[in-house]
Amino acid sequence: MTENIVELVIENASRNPDKVALKELDTEITYKDFIESIKSTSIYLSNAGITKGYRVLVFVPMSIELYKILLALFYIGATAVFVDAWAEKGRLEQAVKIADCNAFIGSNKAHILRLTSSEIRKIPVKLFAKTLFISKYEEMQECEIATGDNTALITFTTGSTGLPKGANRTHEFLLNQHLVLKQHLNHSENEVDYSTLPIFVLNNLATGITSIIPDFNPKRPSKISPEKIIKNMIENKVSSTVGSPVFYDILAEYCIKNNIIVKTLKKIFLGGAPVFAELASKLIKAFPDTYVEIVYGSTEAEPISFISANEMLTFKNSCIDEGLIVGRPIKDAIVKIIKITDLPITAANELEFNNLVLPVGETGEICVTGKHVLKEYYNNYEAQRQNKIYCDGYVWHRTGDAGYLDSDNNLFLMGRCKNKFSYKDRIYFVFPYEKALSGISEIEIATLIEKDNRIILTIEAKSGKSQETINKYIEKIKIPCDEIKYLNTIPRDSRHQSKIDYEKLKRLL
Repeated sequence: MTENIVELVIENASRNPDKVALKELDTEITYKDFIESIKSTSIYLSNAGITKGYRVLVFVPMSIELYKILLALFYIGATAVFVDAWAEKGRLEQAVKIADCNAFIGSNKAHILRLTSSEIRKIPVKLFAKTLFISKYEEMQECEIATGDNTALITFTTGSTGLPKGANRTHEFLLNQHLVLKQHLNHSENEVDYSTLPIFVLNNLATGITSIIPDFNPKRPSKISPEKIIKNMIENKVSSTVGSPVFYDILAEYCIKNNIIVKTLKKIFLGGAPVFAELASKLIKAFPDTYVEIVYGSTEAEPISFISANEMLTFKNSCIDEGLIVGRPIKDAIVKIIKITDLPITAANELEFNNLVLPVGETGEICVTGKHVLKEYYNNYEAQRQNKIYCDGYVWHRTGDAGYLDSDNNLFLMGRCKNKFSYKDRIYFVFPYEKALSGISEIEIATLIEKDNRIILTIEAKSGKSQETINKYIEKIKIPCDEIKYLNTIPRDSRHQSKIDYEKLKRLL
């Protein structure tokens, strides 16, 4: 029985040894050569003292090199520790401390961190990524492959407050997540995928398809060169792609402006940030031969639901308070809507948990459970207490998202629970208004912020657009506000650069 992602990649190599596993610029590697490289890398790591149970901070850009290292660590039973490249030094050091890293593997540039970070200097074993690929895998006996509840991967969020949350991705979790993604992404055997999100490349390797490593800076998905990326997609006959909304927004603009159609592209999956009707329409126009699907999920539960762009556009707003539809929950995820509270929740049994569940149509916090839902955080009791509910053998994850289910089991998002506010004896959620504002073509992005018992409508207008014209539209659709404030730029999240960073925005105001 398969229990480790590496075993699936080995099986793929035995079935299709000459198929290209990964391609990066002009360099490519077949599944056969990839497995050999994983085994030879594991020899080097073992000889360097890294063994089963070691926690290894990996600071290598998304590349063929990265996946050789990652799967070699899985192969010998070590744990890979990832911190987002854009994390500030303080958050990086907190994460390294929480994971209690025994080893550090980095690019030449990443080793500069040793000069500035005392926590990285404390790590006993330090290796340069470029030195790992020199051994012959035949020299090493088959090792015991880690399985089940052994931790394979720890990934850290870059939240601005509290301790960073380290997602404890066990081998069992990774395998279950792969099985769910494989079913719902439905990749064909000859798929060529262009994935901008590292975890999806791991899924591709387990599925046995070809991945093209994108030529762009993942720190800046909003600063891509669409001409270069579209050319790369066409040259490699890319058939599917996964990424954040801002990435495809830029590509769509370029394709529409230049009348380009990527004929081989059959599927686009986008997620990580809200997708409103305006972007859905633009993607359908830019990629007329492509099935466009929006994925709702999180680090702890990916995916929760899917909806096609076409289906999204069939839902007409009945009122401004309606949420953002994200489709029906997948069969692998059980979704419940519970009462919103800032406090930790305990439920001794199913009856106690059901007492928290709200009726159809009522807004609360979205909770999810399933085999592919993260069961725990690494060495962070407070995050565990705040975000998990243990009940009758189930681990429910509190997403922190507000939403509701309708009578047809469609899931609607209302925004983050922490961004709701009370004003004149009424509770406001931000997504319905952001959705309404996204329909104004002169607006780039906008939201409502409550400050000093006043509602401030904060707007980033598109370049050269008239504030007077925008104000007339706002008056027409009856957005509640005491003040309209225009900003040159509304802060976005560091990872996807697609979501509003509400904490930064509040500080800015």
